[in-house]
Amino acid sequence: DNIEIPKSWLGLQFSSDDKYLYASGGNDNRIMQYAIVHNKLQAKDSISLGEPWPVKISPAGIAVDDAKQLMYVVTKENNSLYILSLRTKKTLQVIPLGAEAFTCILNAAKTNLYISLWGGDKVLVYNTLQQKITGSVPVGDNPNDMCLSKSGQYLYVANANDNSVSVIDLKKLRV
Repeated sequence: DNIEIPKSWLGLQFSSDDKYLYASGGNDNRIMQYAIVHNKLQAKDSISLGEPWPVKISPAGIAVDDAKQLMYVVTKENNSLYILSLRTKKTLQVIPLGAEAFTCILNAAKTNLYISLWGGDKVLVYNTLQQKITGSVPVGDNPNDMCLSKSGQYLYVANANDNSVSVIDLKKLRV
């Protein structure tokens, strides 16, 4: 299937049951929710992070904790982590990150959210239980996409300007 998103830059995430696809709405400052029905995308709902451009938010990477009905969204314009309720479609918390973010990924236990800071050359660790940033790991220049090893021990981080990959040992929190 194919569906046009009026504005977008980065950010796609399926719900754990594969019934919904969430997509960043770019400078419209929204997260679009699409239902997947008979292998077709149907616009279902959206979650507003704020007024559209020229209000500078611009959601990018998305991570979803379906069990807790929470969505984590990082932004590239106001350099923040938004924590949203999927039940109420409201913003619960906004945490300044200090630099523009690219994306985020939850570990399998959903206890840690890893955030690549494109503008900060590091990966932040947000502890979802403590609800705060608990760690920071310097990586290469302009970190962007990330993936976790199957074991959950390593986080691989692509660094755009270095044309490199940083491998973070998550137990030691170092490259």
